[in-house]
Amino acid sequence: MQAVRQRRWLVGAALICVLGCQRQFEGGGDLRAQKVLLKREVEGYRESLARLERGDPVLPKGDVAIAISDALVRDLISAQLPFEADVDRFHIALRSAEVKFRGSPVVELNGALHLKDRPNLQADARVIGALVDIAVDPATATLKARISVDHLALDKVAGIEQLLSGATLDEVARVVRLQIKDKLPEVQIPVKVQQSIELPAVTQGPVRLEGAKMPLQVAVSQVLAGQGILWIAVHFEPGDLVKTADAPDVADSKASDVDAIGFDDAPAAATGKSRSAPKPAATDAGPKAGKSQ
Repeated sequence: MQAVRQRRWLVGAALICVLGCQRQFEGGGDLRAQKVLLKREVEGYRESLARLERGDPVLPKGDVAIAISDALVRDLISAQLPFEADVDRFHIALRSAEVKFRGSPVVELNGALHLKDRPNLQADARVIGALVDIAVDPATATLKARISVDHLALDKVAGIEQLLSGATLDEVARVVRLQIKDKLPEVQIPVKVQQSIELPAVTQGPVRLEGAKMPLQVAVSQVLAGQGILWIAVHFEPGDLVKTADAPDVADSKASDVDAIGFDDAPAAATGKSRSAPKPAATDAGPKAGKSQ
């Protein structure tokens, strides 16, 4: 029943996206930019819907699910802006970010593009992409992601249209997009993912254990975006135990080691001390020692 409700919700969300975007297309606008956004959203919903139709869970069973809001990712990306780069005769500066987790983890970067020798001739630049290649960074043990650049839209081309035609502007956008797509900074998501389990050595008491370490193979198995939340499923696979420290021999135990864990009545052989039987307490009852009468 739950799977049926989820399927209906995904189908309804996809239809709303299609109908809403179709209405927005009427009357013009940046058609290609809207197509890029719509394509990513619909592909995300279709993938989730296909898993439900197969009877599979949306996120793999047994994996750890991490939920991250689009507002948090927006702040993480904004903290690394502005991003600036020179491409041929042009300079691009991206200064703000918008993030929407709806079917796909869509990212929009906004800024301006201008001629390097004529800064007053500029256009509004809008980079449309998404978070991709989400994985665990072995160096920092945190989640990381890359921002793809699917489309670069140039709007409000104040003054530039005097020098460049529409077809030339499209070519400029294409060249700039290809030049910056691998230069955008990575997004570091501050979620700590344990990559090993440490088992410290037991060095005191009657039982001694060697120290050991169990490595964990960690990988992102599934990503789902919807309703402003990015769900990341992380799969853990335990490895073989590796000894990290020796434990001292039990014969080296001291009395304080034994007493420290609650063995107050340890036998004399264990403590190395001899214990004599207690003397009977003197009482006033009975005849006193002396000459017999």
